Amino acid sequence: MSDIEHKNGESGQYLILNIDAHYFAVSVKNIQDVIRENKKTPVPLSKDNINGVLNLRGHIVTEIDVAQSLGLSKATGRGAGDGFAVVVNVDGEAYSFRFGGVGDVIEIETDQIDPLPETLQKSWHRVAVGVYRMPEHLVVLLDLDMLIAQIKSSCRSVVNAVN
Repeated sequence: MSDIEHKNGESGQYLILNIDAHYFAVSVKNIQDVIRENKKTPVPLSKDNINGVLNLRGHIVTEIDVAQSLGLSKATGRGAGDGFAVVVNVDGEAYSFRFGGVGDVIEIETDQIDPLPETLQKSWHRVAVGVYRMPEHLVVLLDLDMLIAQIKSSCRSVVNAVN
């Protein structure tokens, strides 16, 4: 399900997040929790964008470094001490998406969402559904379900290459 499924101009609530000077928004309807940096256990031989797993109230949660997943030069995860994570449940599995900072929840109307600019990195087009223009900066609307699907697909490719 896409984060941007609004009908007839209905608005949606989005949480603003950032990694350095890059701003993102994710739909609050998919968010279970927002947590500060948490102790995690590394997963041997995992991809660079998997920071590890953490125990969140008795549930094992895979932590994903969004900066690494999007190809940003500065990773926010392994060894980084500050930051926030957005916890979502996708198909019965919990995932924690690591960002540098968290902002406000804002209302965005469907007609305020613009298509992704051609200048945006091509890899982002697979995980983003549009952009929202704030007075200070451009906000990329991420679809976390699409990001999970991309990560799972790349993991399957690695496994198939090894076999």
